[in-house]
Amino acid sequence: MPPKYDFAAAHQLSQQLSQLVEKMDWFIWLRESQSEALLGGPGSDNWRGAKRDNFVTHYLREQSALIELRDAAFRLQSQVNNATDAAHAAEKAEKNKH
Repeated sequence: MPPKYDFAAAHQLSQQLSQLVEKMDWFIWLRESQSEALLGGPGSDNWRGAKRDNFVTHYLREQSALIELRDAAFRLQSQVNNATDAAHAAEKAEKNKH
C-alpha cells in the first residue's frame, strides 16, 4: 500500500511558497524602485561612468538571480498543488471503487 498523502503538510508548504513568492516580488520591486530613485534613468546625471556601469551590471545580475529564485519557488508551489490535486483525485477514485 502506498504511503498516505499528507494533505495538511502539502497545504502548509503551498501557503509558505506562496508567501515566499509574494515577498520576493515585493523585494524585487523595492530594489527596482530604490535603484530608480537613487540612480535615475540610464542617461541620468546622478551618476555616470565606469563605476555606475559596474554597479548596474552587478545589480542586474542580482535582480536576475532573485527573479530566478522567485520563479523556482512558484514552480515548486505549482508542483505541490498538482500533486495535491492528483492525490485528491486518486483518493476519490479509490472511494468510488468501494
